[in-house]
Amino acid sequence: MTYYEKFIRLLLSLSFVLMCTKAPLAQGFEVNIMTGGPNGTYIQIGKDIAALAASTSWNINAVESQGSMENIEAVRERLYTQFGIVQSDVLDFIRTFRSEDAAMRRIVRSTRIVFPLYNEEVHIVTTKSSGISELVDLSGRIVGVGAPNSGTNLTTTFLFEISYVRPEQSVSIPATEALAQLRAGTIDAFVYVAGAPTKLLLDTLPTDDLKLISTKSSSVSEYYGTSTIKAGTYPWQTEDVTTPAVRAVLMTYEYNPARNAYLKMSCDAVTEISYLINQNIETLKKNGHPKWKQVDLSAIPTGWKRARCVQTALDKSYTPPHNEHTSAPKNCTEILNPVAKRLCRMQNANRG
Repeated sequence: MTYYEKFIRLLLSLSFVLMCTKAPLAQGFEVNIMTGGPNGTYIQIGKDIAALAASTSWNINAVESQGSMENIEAVRERLYTQFGIVQSDVLDFIRTFRSEDAAMRRIVRSTRIVFPLYNEEVHIVTTKSSGISELVDLSGRIVGVGAPNSGTNLTTTFLFEISYVRPEQSVSIPATEALAQLRAGTIDAFVYVAGAPTKLLLDTLPTDDLKLISTKSSSVSEYYGTSTIKAGTYPWQTEDVTTPAVRAVLMTYEYNPARNAYLKMSCDAVTEISYLINQNIETLKKNGHPKWKQVDLSAIPTGWKRARCVQTALDKSYTPPHNEHTSAPKNCTEILNPVAKRLCRMQNANRG
């Protein structure tokens, strides 16, 4: 089965699940950001955005998910789901093959970019005692390839295809479970696409028998950029590792506020939150997850457009409707969310 056929199968199976589980209208208006697993970088970025907007009237949640594919479909199909964080290579694949598949054409027509975010490194994790030292050594091994419908799963499938890597068995499990199985010796390695440093691998010990694999294949560099995970990024990492990298992007739906009240409210939420991110990007870089330091809000992926509701936020004439709530309160100690508290203190210091 080709990478394209696997992608379509994943896409269709996920769409069916979402259509069968679509939730009824909630009583209060919510704004949800689809992220990733509990120990990944997406969830931390989502929480930073939610914390930044905590002083507004919007009820914002950073929602755990299986990753990019679920996030794309959730933004299109689920009520009160206005944002999703997605890998750029997944978007590239959708755009490239949109002429061959109706589902992909619908995604291109209805989804838009909010902001580009940061580079995500492809972590290929194994043990020092495994004898695995490069990507091709994964052939004939048992490898964790990411949860079904995750961006990691799709990237891994494509990475193995272009590198002619043929594992004995590909195990579709999330990274948390993969790490546990690697330690137990039931798999030989696993792939995890996440912005370094990722919490899953930070919460380890220098004595752990873990290592990252460098990837310098010319076939891989034709499709992916590269990034270096510096020695010491993780407790057991003793040398620099060169690895493929993809860019994470924040995406949304192309809401038409003229159609009904729900779409107008969703567009208003997208506009105000986009405004807050744009206005407070330096605060996020200083106080949020370290990956914010890599963010260039203007680096839109080729072939994709910003949502109209986001363009409104970037217009110099735009004024937030809840302007009295968007400045930091003077007494930051009353804020319970630790990220929101740090942001509050920074905003007050900037006003100095």
